[in-house]
Order: sequence, then C-alpha cells, then structure tokens
Amino acid sequence: MNTYIYIWVSLVMLTGLSVSTAGRNWGRWGLTLALLIAFIKSGLILNYFMHLKDQKKMKWIRWMIPGIFAILVFFIGLTFLDIALR
Repeated sequence: MNTYIYIWVSLVMLTGLSVSTAGRNWGRWGLTLALLIAFIKSGLILNYFMHLKDQKKMKWIRWMIPGIFAILVFFIGLTFLDIALR
C-alpha cells in the first residue's frame, strides 16, 4: 500500500511541476520539458497502476512502448515541419 501512496504523491508532484512549467517561458525547451514530464507520468501509471511491471509473459510490451514513442516523435516532427515550411 505504501508503494501506491508514493506513486500517487509523485504523480501529484509531477502534475504540479507541469503546471508550474507551463506558466514560464522556456523558449524552445517548453514542449520538450512538457513531453518529458508526461512521459514519466505515463510510465509510472503503466508500471504501477496498470501492473505492467509484473507481467513477465508480455514480451511484446517492450517493443510496443518504444514504437508508440517513435510514432509520437514522428507526428510531432511532421507538425514542426509543417510550421517551418509555411
């Protein structure tokens, strides 16, 4: 039970961090920082609340998460390319 409380507190702290960083001008690093915080939060949720860290039989999950991240980076890259070429 203590693990879930620690994870919940860390998620609340990361949410506060993401809200506080959204109010500041980070320049080019703003989006990168927001995505990094979101990636950490989603990893905590996937591992602890969805119990994926205990699933040893699901070897495909090791390929799925980097694949989804690669697709996300691809679409963000297409968005920046569209904005850059206007």
